[in-house]
Amino acid sequence: MEQVHLLLSATTAHLSSLQSSTIIAIAASIVAFLLLPIIFRRSNWRNAPPGPTGWPVIGYLPYLTDRLHEDLHKFSFTYGPIFSLRMGQKPAIVVSSPDITREILKHKDLTFSSRTITEAVRCVTYDATSLVFVPYGARWRLLRKILTTELFSSRSIELLQPARKHQVRVLLKNLYTAWESMTPINIADSTFVVSANLVSNLVCSKNLFDNTKKEGRELKEMVWEILEVVGAPNLADLIPSLKVLDPQGLKRRVWKVVKRFDDFFEKLIDERLEERKKGVKINENGRMDMLDVFMDYRSDKKDDELKEFSRVDIKGMLSDMFVAGTDTSSSTVEWGMTEILRKPTVYKKILAELDEVVGRNRFVEEADIPKLTYFQAVVKEVFRLHPGVPLLIPRRTGEACEVCGYNVPKHTIVFVNVWGMARDPKVWPDPHEFNPERFVGREIDVKGQDFELLPFGTGRRSCVGMPLGHRMVHYSLASLMHSFEWNFSADILEDMSEKVGITLQKAKTLVGIPKPRLSESVYRQKE
Repeated sequence: MEQVHLLLSATTAHLSSLQSSTIIAIAASIVAFLLLPIIFRRSNWRNAPPGPTGWPVIGYLPYLTDRLHEDLHKFSFTYGPIFSLRMGQKPAIVVSSPDITREILKHKDLTFSSRTITEAVRCVTYDATSLVFVPYGARWRLLRKILTTELFSSRSIELLQPARKHQVRVLLKNLYTAWESMTPINIADSTFVVSANLVSNLVCSKNLFDNTKKEGRELKEMVWEILEVVGAPNLADLIPSLKVLDPQGLKRRVWKVVKRFDDFFEKLIDERLEERKKGVKINENGRMDMLDVFMDYRSDKKDDELKEFSRVDIKGMLSDMFVAGTDTSSSTVEWGMTEILRKPTVYKKILAELDEVVGRNRFVEEADIPKLTYFQAVVKEVFRLHPGVPLLIPRRTGEACEVCGYNVPKHTIVFVNVWGMARDPKVWPDPHEFNPERFVGREIDVKGQDFELLPFGTGRRSCVGMPLGHRMVHYSLASLMHSFEWNFSADILEDMSEKVGITLQKAKTLVGIPKPRLSESVYRQKE
């Protein structure tokens, strides 16, 4: 019996020793694994900007969330206004200061004028045929020239003014009808339809959507699905060996939406071809819409790589217009209403200025906007805190270069965190405070020359639709504030959480019943 006891004691001691050895070995393995990035790579690349060191192959991806703009903003407080990280196997830099932004997007704009083309982008833009994502070069220059001279020139914008006025007036009258029937209004949906119809007028000179029907809501859902997928970091893009697997299913997901858009675009093109065949005159005022501009284009220059636009080329541009041109303006208007209504003193000042300039016997006109100096300061503050694209649309270096003494390799992803800049106390005093007074009397604008405020981007790749988007945000928001009193519930106004894609929508959208503040005859007048 004693021998058995001794045998058991020896066995137990051996097992205990084995367990201790195993535990030590496992702990050592874990420590070694955690130290691997430090052992094998002390920085992201030779003479890289400072930044977090990630793992081999996967880089810093495990530590990033779907709220990339927030993650990168937090890192800037540790690593500074320019830092580096590896996203999978792709090098990336993040810039969050006006001075460094000026260096890369103004002084070195040519080097930083390319785009990172992801799998989702290829699907949505017909293999990057659209202006937003086409590689920088002759084709990009041609597309930019056509859009700026034919569709977004001062003359074209003026010729589109009746369409803008009509869309806003229809919205205001629909809101009045909703008040009469005590029907709650979803601001995001209603303003989106205004934007969508303006884009459709720009594209094909027609109103294609009605906010009382499901088509407008369906388009909004489709656009958001695309913005959400395109804005999500995709392992298949960042670790190329995973491309064939599509591990997150993002490509499969976006293809379903793209197919619906493609059917919509095919119908628009077929209808226009049939109208042209029958000799139907679309515009009586001499303004050419996008379909006519691109269908009519012919080049007889021998060195032009593009002699005319194919059906696929036109669909790529249609995708740009409907995806990029609808959500940003309507979302900015909703954020603006939210911020204004959360600040009673700001709200009162806006109403006093509107009543002084416009009165209560007519609607706001676009011509009134330049006279609304305080309101313009309010809109700048909305653009500051809620830029349409928080990280702009990422750029990519066309060649290796040097920035602030650091090396930046060729094909580096470049994020400019304008959302983060807006919340940096080194850039703005009390940055989280909605304070329009910071712009009163200051010569600072949103059109790309003041690098602390870049809602439309800057340089070669700035938003080509800025002239229209800038006008519509002012006109729509002023009209909504002037024509109605708004009484949204406190929980809706105080909830400032964001729904994240390439753009940032308000997660809890404004829904309420407006109350007219003008004479009844104003809402009932015919145009």
